[in-house]
Amino acid sequence: MFQSKLHSNAIGLRHSLLQGVASAAPAGAAVATFTGAAFYARGALPLTALIAFFVVLLNGYIISKISMKVSGSGGYYDYVKVGHGPSVGLFTGYMYIFYQIMAIAFVALSIAVFVPAALSYLFNINISPIFAVPLLLAALLYGFVVSVRGIRISTSYTMMMALIEIGVIVAMGFYVLATHPSINNPSVFSLRFSDYSPNPIIGVALGVLLMYTSFAGFGASTPLGEETKNPKVSISKSVLYSVIILGIFYVFTAYFFTVAYGPTNMANYAGALVPGISIMGSFVGGGAAILITVLFINSLLTGLVVLTNATSRVLMTMGRDGLVPKALSKTHGKRLTPYISAGIVTLSAFAISAIGVEILGGFNAFIMAAIGATLGTLFVHIIINSAFPSINKKFIGRFGLRNILLSSVSIVIFLFIFGSTFMGVPNPAVVGLTVFITDPVLTGSLAFILWTVITVAFMYIKRRRLKELKGTRSMESSMDTVSK
Repeated sequence: MFQSKLHSNAIGLRHSLLQGVASAAPAGAAVATFTGAAFYARGALPLTALIAFFVVLLNGYIISKISMKVSGSGGYYDYVKVGHGPSVGLFTGYMYIFYQIMAIAFVALSIAVFVPAALSYLFNINISPIFAVPLLLAALLYGFVVSVRGIRISTSYTMMMALIEIGVIVAMGFYVLATHPSINNPSVFSLRFSDYSPNPIIGVALGVLLMYTSFAGFGASTPLGEETKNPKVSISKSVLYSVIILGIFYVFTAYFFTVAYGPTNMANYAGALVPGISIMGSFVGGGAAILITVLFINSLLTGLVVLTNATSRVLMTMGRDGLVPKALSKTHGKRLTPYISAGIVTLSAFAISAIGVEILGGFNAFIMAAIGATLGTLFVHIIINSAFPSINKKFIGRFGLRNILLSSVSIVIFLFIFGSTFMGVPNPAVVGLTVFITDPVLTGSLAFILWTVITVAFMYIKRRRLKELKGTRSMESSMDTVSK
């Protein structure tokens, strides 16, 4: 019988707190990957950051409240399993694995697309597109190796990197705004500069969708409950504080980079690929541009470590429950990490990103992964938020009017953003069949739909095991009631 055990009490609040921040790769998002949101929102990029912040904050509050009642290595899968039962839990778990793997592919593609652009800008070194796939592989292997070395090692590393990258970029941002006060322009927090055609509102909605991807991973600490001291308190605080830190940082950097680049020039922002680095080079100097490039690359690598940590633990937990092959629940004898699950996650992300590069090209593959990841994230969070009142009912005996209201408001917001994605799919009669088929918004949306269908099929395949888990859960609930 193989081992399926994690390192209990290995980390504390300060380690778990920064996992949600590091998972989002904040320097990578600010310097380069905001380009996806800017492509649609244009000069209203700061507005999209502010809207996304409030949306994520509401969701983070709900998840932090759930974390006070449920903890373990299953994260969102465990939350929904408690709130809605094993069947919906399985659905959530599979959808979580999908969007996390897409998010890992998204971060790896960020390295493959933006690092060559940064080297070209800084040193006039032109890297051939044929090296995109090797770059993807190297980045993903890095995330895998650091992740499986041990939870204490990986979280200590990611915690320090997150603090350094945020501190340096914020300091440089304040310096640029203080020394160039004429660039300040609060109008970027309105629709004035959203020249997306034909509808600025759709442009901002798609911008919010892609900006939401920058927050993806704010709940990265939730699968660390089995390895964290005082998990219910630590994880709850980690989720909420991660959202607040990321939100303030993203709103500030979106504003800073937009006014520095020029709100009316934002149509060219995405095409610049690494606009954050060029801005630093122009306003601060070549040394600052090089430092930001180093932080940018390290930020993305750090994000891969955290995402691999979280995803592998959820997959491991589902293996324990018999909803994926049992071998995926195996942990390393010495390091107590789910190395087989981590390997499967890494290989899957590599396949998606490599195929995406070959078929769509680097930047379009990057947008495709972002769309797929965000649709999955929104869908899973809709399910989690709908489970919030039920979880309260199980633990405190009532749904709670405020809990129902918070869940309802968040679900309505998510549904609006969710639906806006499909409104962004181009009309084949206008763009032509070839462009339509290879459109990244379409391909990302289709990947999400296809995986949803596959997940429903797995629910049918695993129906017997789900009944067993439901019976076990009912017995545990009865024992809890007796003990109370």
